[in-house]
Amino acid sequence: MPIIHTDDQEIKAMQGLHIFHAGISNCSMRVRITAEEKNIPWKSHKISLRKKENLEDWYLKINPKGLVPAIVYDGEIVTESNDILLYLEEKFPEPALVPNKNETLAEEVKYWVNLCSEIHVATIKTFVYGTLGGGTKAEGDMERYRQIQPDKTLLAFHEQSLKGFPEGQVKQAAEQIHKIFSQLDKKLADNEWIVGEQLTLADIAWIPQYVLLGGLGFPVDHYRHLTRWAKAFEQRDSYKKGIKKWMPPVPLSFLSLLLKLKKKLFR
Repeated sequence: MPIIHTDDQEIKAMQGLHIFHAGISNCSMRVRITAEEKNIPWKSHKISLRKKENLEDWYLKINPKGLVPAIVYDGEIVTESNDILLYLEEKFPEPALVPNKNETLAEEVKYWVNLCSEIHVATIKTFVYGTLGGGTKAEGDMERYRQIQPDKTLLAFHEQSLKGFPEGQVKQAAEQIHKIFSQLDKKLADNEWIVGEQLTLADIAWIPQYVLLGGLGFPVDHYRHLTRWAKAFEQRDSYKKGIKKWMPPVPLSFLSLLLKLKKKLFR
């Protein structure tokens, strides 16, 4: 897994687990949940995306892409959320969140974790921002972002958001989400969790998608078994500490309405 090595002495001196995250970032949610499921003490560094703290020089030393989440553990930096999950699984093997005695189940867990990453930009982010409307970043911020962002896929996504996402593209993203949720619903008809009868990284990877998409009006309740699974997850301490604790005091649906209204008034 990619570990970023740094010469920055302040970062190298960080001991224990430090999580740099944003409240309703779905990628941040899964990292916080993993730390809580494994009972790992961690220091919170909440990054304000609204204040553009993720684009400040000090943070770019940790994650040159300017994305959240990122972690520093005993001076080692890991940035991509899926890599972070697997890194924590390796460093803290108990309790196991990837089956260690069944290779077939382990590979299935990794499949669902990787799928979450593969569809993140083209499907999840496209649906979320296409539904909300408007750019992900202001034009002024994009000048800075073009200078620092090495990921061409992400850069193209944010450039497209300035122009607006075509209705067909948003519809295609929604169809892809429905397809995957249908697959998950079918699996959960026979299992308590996505892969077998124990919670794994597969569940941790997908619960933030359910929460975020459902909060923005996606019809998650059409999937009976998926909804049962989510309600069971909500009872876990890791959910309360990793997601609920960091949610805004008003529903996401209300925030999305305010955002749409603001963009109509000030466009």
